[in-house]
Amino acid sequence: MNKSSIGQIISTVVFYGVALLIFLKGMDFLSNDQLFHAYFSFFCAFLNLLAGMRFAIVRTINQIKAIFKQ
Repeated sequence: MNKSSIGQIISTVVFYGVALLIFLKGMDFLSNDQLFHAYFSFFCAFLNLLAGMRFAIVRTINQIKAIFKQ
């Protein structure tokens, strides 16, 4: 397991928190029939979720590369 600095942990938690807040705002837009704003908010929340998972994504890609190198 990689050693993570406190800054990396904080930024990951912030990405997940912002993803949640943007998703909730998107739900608010959806309930007010503002579809463009809702879908754009959901897209931004998804991007923040991916940003929070950045280390897991890199680790998975590296494992896939290692499998194909064999």
